[in-house]
Amino acid sequence: MTATKNVKTMSSKILVIDDEALVRSMMCDGLAAAGYAVSAASSGEEALQVVQADRPECILLDIMMPDLDGYDTCAALKADPRTVSIPVLLVSATTDARVMEQAKRVGAATVLRKPVRMDELQRVISHVLHPSA
Repeated sequence: MTATKNVKTMSSKILVIDDEALVRSMMCDGLAAAGYAVSAASSGEEALQVVQADRPECILLDIMMPDLDGYDTCAALKADPRTVSIPVLLVSATTDARVMEQAKRVGAATVLRKPVRMDELQRVISHVLHPSA
């Protein structure tokens, strides 16, 4: 990775939201190793609180969570003028047409399929944060 890329990622704050501790930890560790500033939440409710305090530049959000799922969490983020512009990347075990349609309806930037490959995740994050790069 070049020094220029590290400078870009070091200033980028990513929020990882997943109810599975191992998945959350793996994504956080991989993103931190790539130079991102990473915070985490284990539920949609917690995420809505963390996003107000931490102001991430991109959110990685699992769809299947108890209580407030990823769709509802994304919809809440997109309904709030303070968070509407933050790109949300939904993560799902399936990316069938229904998942993609619902993701569009709630305002997600894209859907990534689990297990997420770190190189693909970094590419997508880079694209949503720096679309002209």
